[in-house]
Order: sequence, then structure tokens, then C-alpha cells
Amino acid sequence: MKAVNWLFDKIIVPIIVALLIPIATSIGSKASTGNWLEWFAATPKPVWVTVAIILALWILVSAIHRRIKHLRKENWSPVSIRFAPSGGWRTIDTIKYAGVIWNVRVPVTDCTFKLKEVLTPHDLDIETPPRCPNCRTELEQAQSFWGWYVWKCVHCGFHRRNRERYYKEAERVGKIVRSKFESYQSQAKDRQ
Repeated sequence: MKAVNWLFDKIIVPIIVALLIPIATSIGSKASTGNWLEWFAATPKPVWVTVAIILALWILVSAIHRRIKHLRKENWSPVSIRFAPSGGWRTIDTIKYAGVIWNVRVPVTDCTFKLKEVLTPHDLDIETPPRCPNCRTELEQAQSFWGWYVWKCVHCGFHRRNRERYYKEAERVGKIVRSKFESYQSQAKDRQ
């Protein structure tokens, strides 16, 4: 459905508007003079250039307006509900990826804060948002006009551009960490 709306808004509507001007001009010409093209010939070139410029500006302004509207929606950050174990999380490692620091954490199973006896790769969680590599403060994220995501530190001013949201990058970090964890587990089994 989104693809159909995008196609309609960005391609079909501007084409229809661009075609309506010459069609309306030819119908008006036929109705008043009896010739379909007489108004085209009688209209000075500066008028057609002006109409073309206005049409191009209209398309450009509407595209910019749609992009700004999308950015406002994208940068609005609602509260998300995520799984949190009853005992909380314990950070067991950090990994540097995409120029920032990611905390690798595992669930604590009870209120005495003991770690689960046997960890599985799926117990590992990557904390979001990531942390600043300079001062370890949580980063904020906003999408720029041109489609990049900007990660900013409110404490030291660090900023970094990235093509992906930090949630997508956290998924990638999770894959790397789980792969290393599985490799470590298989090496430990081989030693036994």
C-alpha cells in the first residue's frame, strides 16, 4: 500500500498536473477559435517558460515538504516497550562497531544478581542506544534531510553520521557477538 501511495504522490500526480495545462489550453483553443493549437501559437514563449518554472517549483516544493514531514515523523521518538528481565541486566563486555561503543549484556535471573548458570547465544543483548567512544554517554539519534542518521553526544559534542538507525546496527552487533560467543563455546567443547 505504501508503494502505491508513493507512486501516486511522487510520479502520477505531477505527470497529471503537467499534462492538464496543455490539455486545458488546447480545449480552450478549440472552443474559442475552432483550432486546437491556435492558443499555443499565440501564447508568447516567456509565458510557457514561466508556466514550466512554476510547475517545476511546485514539484520541488512539494517534494521538500513531503521530506520534511517524513523527517518530523521519523525523528519523533515515542516510548518503546522492550523486554527487561526481572533482575535487570549486567554488562559483560563492550564492542566497538560503526565508530561507537556497544554494551553487550546478559539478563540477571533473580534479585540476588547472580548470572544465569548456562548462557546461550540468545541470552546476549546489545544495549541501545550506543555510547560515545569519548565519554561513554548514551548517544541521541536524528535523521538528516538527506537520509543519513546523525548520532550525537550531549556531553562532549561527538557526532557521527550513519546510513542506518542504531537499532539496525545493534542487530548487526548482536550477530557478530553471537557468532564470537558460539565460536568460543565450540572451542571450549573441543578442549574438553
